[in-house]
Amino acid sequence: MELVFGMKDFYPREVKLKRRIEHELRSLFESWGYEEIEPPTIEYYATLEKALGGDLKERTYKFINRSGELVCLRPEFTTSVARMLCSRSRDPHLSFRVYYDGKIFRYPSSSFRTESELTQIGLENIGTNSPQDDAEVIALALFSLKRAGITDFEVDIGHAGFFKVLLKKLGLSPPEESLVKQLLKKRDFVALKALLGEMLFAGASLRDFFVELPFLRGRWELIKEVENRFAEEEEILKIVERIKEVLTVLEDYGLSERVFLNLGVIRDFDYYTGIVFEGFSPQAGHPLLAGGRYDELFSVFGKNAPACGFALFVERLMEVIEESSFTSRASHLVFEVCFSSRVRKAIFGVAERLREQGISLVLQEWPEKHCRVSWQDQSVEFPESAIAELEEFIKREFGTWKS
Repeated sequence: MELVFGMKDFYPREVKLKRRIEHELRSLFESWGYEEIEPPTIEYYATLEKALGGDLKERTYKFINRSGELVCLRPEFTTSVARMLCSRSRDPHLSFRVYYDGKIFRYPSSSFRTESELTQIGLENIGTNSPQDDAEVIALALFSLKRAGITDFEVDIGHAGFFKVLLKKLGLSPPEESLVKQLLKKRDFVALKALLGEMLFAGASLRDFFVELPFLRGRWELIKEVENRFAEEEEILKIVERIKEVLTVLEDYGLSERVFLNLGVIRDFDYYTGIVFEGFSPQAGHPLLAGGRYDELFSVFGKNAPACGFALFVERLMEVIEESSFTSRASHLVFEVCFSSRVRKAIFGVAERLREQGISLVLQEWPEKHCRVSWQDQSVEFPESAIAELEEFIKREFGTWKS
């Protein structure tokens, strides 16, 4: 009995871990003033197509509904959130702090990761645009990884504008720009170098910089290097100034050791306009979270609102936590109580009292003339006249396990 390619079953222990992560992140987002929303799973493809990049358009699950309309499973949340808030609000100046938690569907991007159904939990800060807002969203991304239970993590920050300005200077056609972007994102440096080598018109200095781009990672020393390199480029200096302001605020959050500037961060979505970022752990081969500023997306749906947000990939968080800290001890304790019909009423009363205290029970009738309590790999028997002792015993064992 094979699964549909890219789909995954979740067994009880995995679901417990997943729910715990979601609970922690929901609590964190709400403590910062974000409210939950829930866009639909299926959207008109024509609606999302306006904002998706070429790669994601190809990876979107599309099908014809029975009305003959082309619809799709949502491949990401942000566009649906923008469509949803624009269609409801009459206020031309949108201002929302919202978060979401649900499934997205995409055809696999490579043969190394075949997952096609992913759980994303993320947030959008809509209506503001300042370095402080960028820093708050990035700080929340970092706090999210910590709250989920990941101890070893970093966030790389780039800027969509920086990449676009440089790409424009190369003077390429749109298909060539798309190819350069794809090669950078795939980190196919051999193909990138070969491609840029053919572009003699672009100038050796700029071509060399593009080849170096994925390796330009650092902090203030890298900013100084970029400022010196592009000292005559006003547009780039303006972008660098914004990055410096964001990093300064992140230092005040006490997060500077976790944050790096990485000018090679390239996101899939064309709607990003400013700061972009990705979160990593050494235990994971792919980003655990990704996000950025997208100030022009709402105009696609008739509104003007700056916004910044990010999304975490829950299954990837689970993989890291499984490897590092989560153990069966932290999962769940369930007691099984076997009893005869003669004491059924008394056992039902005991079960209700224990469950109200957060103790999980499975009740099972049997033909024996005594009761048995089983938990983990242990069991103990009680005479039917000792129901009160049975209740106290379960409470004591649960307290010991919990401590």
